[in-house]
Amino acid sequence: MTNPGGPTQDDGTTRNMILAVVVSLALFLPYQFFVLDPMQKQQREAAQAARVETQKARVEAPAATGPVARSVAVSSGRRVAFDAPGVDGSIALAGGRIDDLSLKRYRQTVDPTSPEVVFLNPESARGATYGVFGWTTADGTVDVITEWKAPEGAKLTPETPLTLTFDTGDGLTFTRTVSIDDNYVFTVADTVKNASSTPRILTPYGVVRRHGLPDDLVNYMTVHEGFTGVLGGTLYETDYSAADKGRGQNFEKLAAGLQSTGGWLGITDKYWLAAVIPDRAATVNAHYAALPGNDGRKVYEAGYFGQPTTIAANGEATATHHFFAGAKRVEILRGYEESLGATDLTKAVDWGNFFFLTRPFFWLLENFFKLVGNFGVAIMLATVAVKAALFPIAYNSYKTMSKMQKLQPKMKELQEKFSADQQRLQQEMIKLYQTEKINPVTGCLPIFLQIPIFYALYKVLLVSIEMRHTPFIGYIKDLSAPDPTSWLNLFGLLPFTAPVNIPVIGFIIGIGLLPVLYGVSMWAVTAISPQQVQDPIQRRIFQLMPILFTFMFASFAVGMVLYWVWSNVLTFAQQYAIMRHQGVKTGLDNWIDRTFNKKPVETLVK
Repeated sequence: MTNPGGPTQDDGTTRNMILAVVVSLALFLPYQFFVLDPMQKQQREAAQAARVETQKARVEAPAATGPVARSVAVSSGRRVAFDAPGVDGSIALAGGRIDDLSLKRYRQTVDPTSPEVVFLNPESARGATYGVFGWTTADGTVDVITEWKAPEGAKLTPETPLTLTFDTGDGLTFTRTVSIDDNYVFTVADTVKNASSTPRILTPYGVVRRHGLPDDLVNYMTVHEGFTGVLGGTLYETDYSAADKGRGQNFEKLAAGLQSTGGWLGITDKYWLAAVIPDRAATVNAHYAALPGNDGRKVYEAGYFGQPTTIAANGEATATHHFFAGAKRVEILRGYEESLGATDLTKAVDWGNFFFLTRPFFWLLENFFKLVGNFGVAIMLATVAVKAALFPIAYNSYKTMSKMQKLQPKMKELQEKFSADQQRLQQEMIKLYQTEKINPVTGCLPIFLQIPIFYALYKVLLVSIEMRHTPFIGYIKDLSAPDPTSWLNLFGLLPFTAPVNIPVIGFIIGIGLLPVLYGVSMWAVTAISPQQVQDPIQRRIFQLMPILFTFMFASFAVGMVLYWVWSNVLTFAQQYAIMRHQGVKTGLDNWIDRTFNKKPVETLVK
């Protein structure tokens, strides 16, 4: 009779389970990481170089058809400059659009002298993205104001708000006060006075528009880009392809309009966000739209209309809007949740469906970074914290593995005795495990627990701007990018540049130092583990895994590879100490014995 609380699988089942996981990874992941990721790495490098040229083209070269050069678009029409610690640029007096903005704290490359990231561009320029605010009537007779008036020599700074005026000539006078903070938010207070004897009904609005797809569109399945917003406490995301089709991902609901009190919505890139934020107490009708533009580009619009407001004769009304245009830095977004009432603005960061894993992992990294000031070290400290949290499970796992190692002679005896009767062999194995109080599945738990941790770190490093262009030590200048070194030039020791852009074999040449260290560390962990697998083909598969994963990890972000190398080092130390404490000589010890012609000994006498 079997023990209900005891093990229910023999070591063959356990081996098959582990083998199934390994083979599944070997079949499912290689296409993504072994083929696509190297290609994407080359595409990223090409895009990185092209991005600088694109920015130059926006400034220097006029377009033959369609959009004009950015310099032409910015110089056509009167503007008022703004300058703040986080951003600089200008506001177009035509329509009062905030449509020329660069991010002062972010550069296009890791070179600190490279150009600032240009985020907002005028409607007629390439990469047009901008914010528009105002009042409209039911028939649209008051909408985009043709030309605001600004005081001579006006300039918007955090200390000096900008006041714009416009008189319709029929009794309505509009006054707009624009202020800017030290980071990325413009506050637009629009006041309209009705000097006529007739009441007027106007509706305030605020929208973000983008003409065409951005030049730096990442277009990864794991990164959301496109419409985003939180309305009524619910996150609504729609990517460009769904918007183009006019369906899916909540697009139909937002296209028809969705009523919300407060909230926010806009258009997001991987690292940047342009969003309109109504007053926290205002009831608005929010919408997404994707419409054909007059120059052939699709116009993507995320915005809202407020409630119709009656401006009595000789009366006035004011509507306040906020416009976020900048980097999705979590600490800053969190601050605006408090100060502006922008509910869940931190959800602008694409935490993914497993946000309950990614957000805590980011919190851990964020706090360690505040403590030590280096994100690479923060990753290592977070790894230690994760290992400490999982230590009880790891201890039981390695303890079980040690016991199973001691049982190898008895298991081999049973396999020889019942080689012709597999059913009887399994029954005897179960009895042996029950007698020794061993549950083989316990040894698999650390493997399965590593999968969600792997995903959480992968996602955090992929989408968090805190990792962008963040150095570690030495040659590692960007933890969010793949290792830039190559084994071909001995990781930079030889005086030539490795030809990593060669088609087909370039990704092999581009294997850097950290992925190689990962392969070595994975081999060490494999070597120290008890050899549970007897089948030679299965053993060969396990032996080849460090090489396969070295190639796969070559295109991963350095920060993630750093996590795995350090995790393997800690795993090695944990496993070696626990197994030797259990009186078991490890696989590494046996390998050393074989290498130096010593007789391998499976167990030690306590």
